Amino acid sequence: MLIAGRASGPALVLDEALSFWGGFDPANGEIIDVHHPQRGCRVGGSILFIPESRGSAGTPGGIAETLRNGSGPLAFVLGERDVNIGVGVLVANRLYDLEVPVLEIDRARMVEIENGARVTIDFAGELLIEGDD
Repeated sequence: MLIAGRASGPALVLDEALSFWGGFDPANGEIIDVHHPQRGCRVGGSILFIPESRGSAGTPGGIAETLRNGSGPLAFVLGERDVNIGVGVLVANRLYDLEVPVLEIDRARMVEIENGARVTIDFAGELLIEGDD
């Protein structure tokens, strides 16, 4: 668990890294990068599984803005630690009194998660997938 919190919602598993500054519209949570496999998907209300972010130091601002306006994910599950995502979430959690957790899992585990699966993250950092044994 990188940033503590609780969240529950449908999984949105990204196939590739995403830039939250230029490849993503923080106003509506839509992936707009024309080269991204999930272009057109909206991250709002999801548990976002992302291998890592891509791009500039503007990423924390894009993340904080989408979380502030309610178009962002309920939680981030990362394939590796990502300072830009972490900073964006920490800023949003602090400034806007949010509880958006950030969890790191093994990339091999990440590819096993199906889009739309019901996911819960508890405060201890346990990732529960509905239907998992």
